[in-house]
Amino acid sequence: MVQSEAVTAILISITFFAAVTCIIIALIIANFKRRKLEIEAYKLALEKGLPVPQLKIRRSPISTLKTGLVFIAIGIGLFILIIPGNDIDSIGVCAIPILIGVALIISYYIEKKSEKTENTRL
Repeated sequence: MVQSEAVTAILISITFFAAVTCIIIALIIANFKRRKLEIEAYKLALEKGLPVPQLKIRRSPISTLKTGLVFIAIGIGLFILIIPGNDIDSIGVCAIPILIGVALIISYYIEKKSEKTENTRL
């Protein structure tokens, strides 16, 4: 009985991480295809001699902020999930996404500051 519960727990863990991996891969592929279509449209417009807006290569700083907030939310969710077990070792796992989120939010403020200095120089 205990062995079947352990197998079930392992299968649930594997399924969860496989699903997350599939979602990440799908997002990467979708982003790649979207960028490829954008570049092809720019090339076509250039060949026809039409005016082309500037190709946006840099990410928006707001996306960094959103990603940071998502990582913090994931860390807090893991923390809430782990609290009932009072497993001190597992709480360290919660710190990883929280610290990544904090780093991304700091990066957002650095990007905003550098963006302001670039705009004042122009």
